[in-house]
Amino acid sequence: LAILDDRDLLDLNNLRNFFEARVLGQAEAVDCLVQRVAMIKAGLTDPTRPQGVFLFAGPTGSGKTEIAKTLAEYLFGSADRLIRLDMSEFQNIESLERITGEQRHSDERKALVHQIRSQPFAVILLDEFEKAHPNVWDLFLQVFDDGRLTDAYGNVADFRHCIIIMTSNLGAAEAQDSTIGFGATGSGFSTGTVERAIAQSFRKEFLNRIDRVVVFKPLGRSTMREILLIELDKVLQRRGLRSRNWAVEWDESALEFLQAKGFSRDMGARALKRAIERYLLSPLAMTIVNHQFPAGDQFLFIHSEGQQIQVTFIDPDAPLTEAAEAEPAAAPAALRMQDIALKAHGAYREFVCLEQAYQALSGQIESGSWRDSKQALLHSMNQPEFWESEDRYRVLGDIEYMDRIEAGLRTAGSLLQRLAGTNGSARQHYAIELLQRLGQQLYLIKAAYSGYVQKAPRDAFLLIEARQEGEEASRAFAARVAEMYKNWAIARRMHWQVLDESLDSDPDFFRVVYGFSGFAAFSILQPESGLHVLEIPKSKRTFERIKVRVRVVPQPEHPAGHGKNALRQQALDALAAAADSKLKIVRRYREQPAPLVRDSVQNWRTGNLDRVLAGDFDLMG
Repeated sequence: LAILDDRDLLDLNNLRNFFEARVLGQAEAVDCLVQRVAMIKAGLTDPTRPQGVFLFAGPTGSGKTEIAKTLAEYLFGSADRLIRLDMSEFQNIESLERITGEQRHSDERKALVHQIRSQPFAVILLDEFEKAHPNVWDLFLQVFDDGRLTDAYGNVADFRHCIIIMTSNLGAAEAQDSTIGFGATGSGFSTGTVERAIAQSFRKEFLNRIDRVVVFKPLGRSTMREILLIELDKVLQRRGLRSRNWAVEWDESALEFLQAKGFSRDMGARALKRAIERYLLSPLAMTIVNHQFPAGDQFLFIHSEGQQIQVTFIDPDAPLTEAAEAEPAAAPAALRMQDIALKAHGAYREFVCLEQAYQALSGQIESGSWRDSKQALLHSMNQPEFWESEDRYRVLGDIEYMDRIEAGLRTAGSLLQRLAGTNGSARQHYAIELLQRLGQQLYLIKAAYSGYVQKAPRDAFLLIEARQEGEEASRAFAARVAEMYKNWAIARRMHWQVLDESLDSDPDFFRVVYGFSGFAAFSILQPESGLHVLEIPKSKRTFERIKVRVRVVPQPEHPAGHGKNALRQQALDALAAAADSKLKIVRRYREQPAPLVRDSVQNWRTGNLDRVLAGDFDLMG
């Protein structure tokens, strides 16, 4: 009615929000259609031509088809009013019959001309138009120019009340120089490459009949995250979850895992639903069908250790077990988030500590300076030269990181509410597992926020190597150190990957290169650079010292590029380029006569050797 009735106002802001809620990350395409709808409303379109003729080009899975469906839904109330032709089915001259109609075909009513005569007000989507036969291109020249097409019987079909959208993937593959996945922070997409491919493929008289060519950008990781959250919200509305008294929280690690599995450079967002079904819904369905879950109200914490999705059922009101350890009577006055993440006791003061930490972080992340910084980054993305600039990697990486920090804080807020309960009064005890998870979440968010403010690198490459001729103990200790960092990554829900290893070629040599990505990965690991020394007693006062070298360098902002070994080569180049300064001793380890670990960089010591080697070295001190 807002389009048809001159007395009814058309709210362009609401119209823009309608498109942006369904098609993410394509500001130019949204502007194009908002402006066209405004022209239709104002009666300023050419009455002798279709209401609009557009060519949407760019990578597959970036929203070209979705925005056509959205336009049909807005104009006509339903996406079913979209007439869609797969132009890859029109690769020979005979296929013209499916457009103009032929009497000998029993399905002639499905021809395009008959559909338009039956319903002249429609959005027509000509998908992958470049794959059609050139004669089909020529057939549409009169449609684009005069808004009419004559069928096999001489009857005219009127296209002047239609909006025609063509899509194309021309040049999109060549325009990208990066992959989406581990270590990727942006895209090297070039609009110029796509535009040149279009100009080379279509004749000038064809392009001159198109109102506008819009190049869709590849989906950045921040946009992918928004799409993922929308899809997960739809999952929660399904009957199998909606009918149960389960509160669901998504951990950052689960989102990262699904994002990595559900998106690719070649497929865009198309594989997302399949990834959700395969890695989340299928295992959860098995659990539900087999009744392998606790009864009553449950809190579902969905996370990943890097290899698969894990769903933990937690009852925040469950009583402490007899095995639960009481808080020490002489507990220290100062309490840190790391202390709670390392070992919680279910005490009220632990809850208060985390609540205060959350409020402090909320104040920082909701501040005007944080919002202004993010808005400036988003604004720079709309500049014409953005996708060809070298700074695009930093901008896209910063936007994604800020989105992840904000999402992580929202998860922490939900965990805090679960702990607090609904009656608003202090509990007798708090769920230990939730306390520890929340303590770790806030600790990582604080480290990530501090790192971002200080402009510190985010992700890291880590090298572990040992060379001590004739010493099997050297290789064994190096393997334990390597396992320590892997355990750390799993416990902190980091994305980790073995990029290079030389374990068998030389019996006296051990070398492993890891890649780590996650909240403050580099900031936490940077103090680990140096020598790690295992002290083995030889007598009461002397020790044999086994040394392992660890080196940590930041991952570059620009993507590693294509190829299976691209990230490995980037890591080796970064490690080779790092300055080889004088090595300091980071940490000393003893098993005998009593377990002892001394960290000379962070200035702490502990007798809990097992917890350190289990990956909790960053929580000590």
